[in-house]
Amino acid sequence: MVPEAVGNSVQDALVAPTVGEPVDGDLSRELEDVAHRAWPPLREQRVGGWVLRESAGSSRRGNSVWARGDVGDIAGALDAVGEFYATAGLLPMVQITPVSMPSAIHEVLDAAGFDDTGPTDVCIADLGEIGERLAAGATGNVPARPGSSRPTAVNGHRTILLDTVGGTWLDVAGQVLATFAGQRAGTLGVLANLAMPAAYVLCMVDGVPVAVGRGTVDGDWLGVYSMATVPAARGRGAARAVLARLVVWAVDAGASRAYLQVEQTSTAARRLYAALGFRPVYRYSYRRLHAASPQRPWHQPWRRE
Repeated sequence: MVPEAVGNSVQDALVAPTVGEPVDGDLSRELEDVAHRAWPPLREQRVGGWVLRESAGSSRRGNSVWARGDVGDIAGALDAVGEFYATAGLLPMVQITPVSMPSAIHEVLDAAGFDDTGPTDVCIADLGEIGERLAAGATGNVPARPGSSRPTAVNGHRTILLDTVGGTWLDVAGQVLATFAGQRAGTLGVLANLAMPAAYVLCMVDGVPVAVGRGTVDGDWLGVYSMATVPAARGRGAARAVLARLVVWAVDAGASRAYLQVEQTSTAARRLYAALGFRPVYRYSYRRLHAASPQRPWHQPWRRE
């Protein structure tokens, strides 16, 4: 993906630390641990400190290597990666964060021809601050009781809190998100594996479903996921209404902070999240290997032969 230019100070607020700038390693590792639990793969294999994840092709995170810890032999580890994903019918992909290990992984993947895609910022915010900023721009009824499942309205957007993912929710998500369209089977399998509180919000305008979002609570963290608004309803406050409902639910569940992942090219979403108080902690991306070798079911360019 080609990054879009940042055009104003609100968007600038979501510029992640650049190479060479200090990154909070402990917080980054904590957020990756939480995100792994919030999107548990259908199948995983440990190779040293790496976690090889596979989820029937649903999402890059669920079908990539989490380079969480060190490996003794990086070439041998990549051999195992190739075999794992060949068995799954997928090409190798590695998620790279500022705390990926070993430190030489970047150079090895560069030399092997893995391309770089999907630069994404992991951002956090205090739920109290999000709530205050949402309330400052809201008109209408905000949920009076945390966790209330009754329909509520914010700025003319009616939101419904669901305990499980339903047909209407999936239909809206499938119009916007690939994970709920062609990759739906794998995605539903992942969601069925969740071992933490989860909520699904459906937003409607004049009886028509226009937006969705989902949340997970892990300790004091609210994970904000699957935020999607149909094209005809964008820019009118639907995402704010969905997020407002998730925040109230999460506070009732014991959360005090929120995290989310927003791609560098998602200009409108970045503008919204920055305005609501989110700040970036670190950036990650995915390294993909597209080359194939007729001699092997996968290509091993990291091997010098």
